[in-house]
Amino acid sequence: MRNPLSAILLGVRQLLRREDLDARTVKSLERLHSSTERAVRMVRDLLDFTQARLGGRLKIEREPVNVHEVVRAAVEELQATHPERELRLETRGDGQGEWDGDRLAQLVGNLVGNALKYSPANSVVTVRNQGGPEDVRLEVHNLGEPISAEALPRLFQPLQRAVGGPDKTSRSVGLGLYIVDQIVRAHAGSIQVNSTAREGTLFAVRLPREG
Repeated sequence: MRNPLSAILLGVRQLLRREDLDARTVKSLERLHSSTERAVRMVRDLLDFTQARLGGRLKIEREPVNVHEVVRAAVEELQATHPERELRLETRGDGQGEWDGDRLAQLVGNLVGNALKYSPANSVVTVRNQGGPEDVRLEVHNLGEPISAEALPRLFQPLQRAVGGPDKTSRSVGLGLYIVDQIVRAHAGSIQVNSTAREGTLFAVRLPREG
């Protein structure tokens, strides 16, 4: 599934670079691009879900990585696909460590994508990344409807949603936060959530520099 979908994405991106397309065609191609990207994410999440359930833990490949660069690239990609939204990125401290860069980008994409989905269209989503002596702390904050106290204990279980019922517009399979939790666990890290109507929702991830 992933190879055919990747081929479609590549073709659409090449078409979008053309300068002789009318506005209606561009809009149709952008919709196709968005739908195909969503399908790619769904396939990836399902494969990761299967691996985590059958293998006990997601596989990661640690290598020297600057987490600030990984987070920045992931945020810039999300900003490009959500030009109508405001994303703020703050980085401090040393970002060097040994992590799986691709998995960290996936983690950021899932958390920020979740924040965009469940926050008001005119609000800001803030991403903070701070390096400490032995670990780094990644925070993703958004305003909007808080996560209920009843939902918090099962938030990282598969097929659960952060707010409300099934999201018919996103057509996701409810695995995003489950995958986030599995990536954090694979890196021997931890994740916490605080959510109130006044302060908004904050996901805080701690990742040790070495496993």
